[in-house]
Amino acid sequence: MKRIRTLIVDDEPDARERLVELAAQDAALDVVTECRNGGEAVQAILKHKPDLVLLDVQMPQMSGFEVVRRIGPARMPVTVFVTAYDSYALQAFEVNAVDYLLKPYDDERFHASMAKAKKLISMSTNDKLTGRLMDLVRGHLHEQHEYTETFTIRDKGREHVVAVDDLIYLRAEGNYLHLQTKDRHHLYRMTMNAVETELDPVRFLRIHRSYMVNNAHVRSTRYSGNNEFIFTMSNGERIVSGRSYKEPIAKVLQEQVGG
Repeated sequence: MKRIRTLIVDDEPDARERLVELAAQDAALDVVTECRNGGEAVQAILKHKPDLVLLDVQMPQMSGFEVVRRIGPARMPVTVFVTAYDSYALQAFEVNAVDYLLKPYDDERFHASMAKAKKLISMSTNDKLTGRLMDLVRGHLHEQHEYTETFTIRDKGREHVVAVDDLIYLRAEGNYLHLQTKDRHHLYRMTMNAVETELDPVRFLRIHRSYMVNNAHVRSTRYSGNNEFIFTMSNGERIVSGRSYKEPIAKVLQEQVGG
């Protein structure tokens, strides 16, 4: 049986020790490393590519939500949140079907959570988990009003600050984003899934796995059939939407007409 590579993240030494001890009781879990904070967690996830992360939510400097945002939901392993949140906040975890351990938790609760995580890993439901993590992070950002307003581009030793309102659209290019403004474009190292959690969904619309448009720069939208829309942007460019995005696009367009 393949062992599940597991990463433990908690800023409290006693909490990490308890998680390690409980994980040792499960023959399927292989703890590859422990992290004391969010920064270490980001580096460890990128380095070790674990199957499972036990991630504390409340940590100084970088919360568990921020770790997910930095990595990008599409690249996050199956994640079990460890939290001291109250029952009201925990409803969000349950709705998004991402499991949690509420401090203080007992051995039975831990092993039940691990059973659920192992099932998700074996079912290879990464796409579904990605969507749930994105919903969770987006919901957290919406509550905190922490949407990104600028991007700082470093090029040949110089820094350029680009306001998100000046972006006409964003296009994925591997691990980079093509940021298109009226006069030029910039390359910014971030994935499309990650940036989607940082931009205000009222102002930006994901229309394709590789494209997000700024609603303020959309001059016209036309349904072309075959589940595709054609967006004409303020710079004259036309962008064809992805077929799988028909329903969310139609919903937003309907809301705009209704508003």
